[in-house]
Amino acid sequence: MNIILNGSNEILEKEIFADNFIKKISKEKNINLSGAVILINDIIIKKENWHETIIKENDNIEVLSFVSGG
Repeated sequence: MNIILNGSNEILEKEIFADNFIKKISKEKNINLSGAVILINDIIIKKENWHETIIKENDNIEVLSFVSGG
């Protein structure tokens, strides 16, 4: 199953719930999820809805982490 993650093609074995996918990629790609925003096909997915959102074939997923500073 093909998806696009932050602009790069990725292959998944099967459809997966967003919460499991995010946990998996955060470990694999060392992404800090503190303050992260997830968009699937340009729609913001709230963290409390990750467990019911399914990542499907050809989804475009953006994981954005915000860093504060000054």
